[in-house]
Amino acid sequence: MKCKIALASGIVLLLCIVMLAGCGSVSTEASETTGVISAQQESEPSQKFKSATNYQEGKEYYKAYILYKEVPTNAVDYKEAQNCAQKALDLYWKQQDELIEKGDYEKAIEYTISSMSFIWLKSPLKSADGLETTILEVAEKLAESTGFTNPVATMKEAPIQGYLIDIDCDGVDGIEFESLSSETIQSKYKELDDKIFDVIYRESMSYASISLGEIHANGKWYGVKDEKLNVTADSEKVKEKIAERKNNSAIQNDNDSSSGAVTQEHENALSTAKIYYYEMYMSKQKIYDQLIYNGFTASEAQYAINHLD
Repeated sequence: MKCKIALASGIVLLLCIVMLAGCGSVSTEASETTGVISAQQESEPSQKFKSATNYQEGKEYYKAYILYKEVPTNAVDYKEAQNCAQKALDLYWKQQDELIEKGDYEKAIEYTISSMSFIWLKSPLKSADGLETTILEVAEKLAESTGFTNPVATMKEAPIQGYLIDIDCDGVDGIEFESLSSETIQSKYKELDDKIFDVIYRESMSYASISLGEIHANGKWYGVKDEKLNVTADSEKVKEKIAERKNNSAIQNDNDSSSGAVTQEHENALSTAKIYYYEMYMSKQKIYDQLIYNGFTASEAQYAINHLD
């Protein structure tokens, strides 16, 4: 009888030992799991830092810049990440400049579009880092290669969808536009349009439709539609924009009279300058010259320039 009791006690004791061992195993596993989760949480900033470094090593500098910037302020690597971010951004612009300088425009545009897509940028005109600069510089280089003199590119939204690149220039091959035949202008426009299509549009079509808009020279705008050359004077363009603003109830009266004797002509010059500036993307110097050309006095033109936001 004692043997049976002893045997039973031994079995119970053995079961308890096994159970306790199991509990210890579960406890250990739970502890290890907690440790893994904690380690993962702690390593997230480091992982972002490493990913940024990998992008930089792969010469995808803008992506590296973005990830370095996203390292949180409480991370151990935060200060180093911010320094690396600035270096990566500098390397990105250096890379873009070098690509443009050697004429590898497709690669420069490819990097631009890839960078815009990486940050989910919906409009190239809303880039905080000025990513659209590369697109405009490439457009200017393409215009130069076509013969346009002193081209300056600007970008605007298209009436329906996509974006248009306008080129402001002095002429073609050193000759003013007004001295060129319609056939020559149309031919040069088409030549530039084809280049922009091949280099910029093809590379950007997965992201946005970016194509050639109009050529601006000597107070006139030149565009080709349905193989027909259209010419619009600045004054006509201004009237169109004013009418458009009125229809959209977008014109606001500027009652700023801080400069003293402000006449209606001063206000007219300012309204005209705003259209040149915000709708046609002309430089302030070009606007001043155009206002003088349109018959405004130097005082009225300067007032308009001074009051552009």
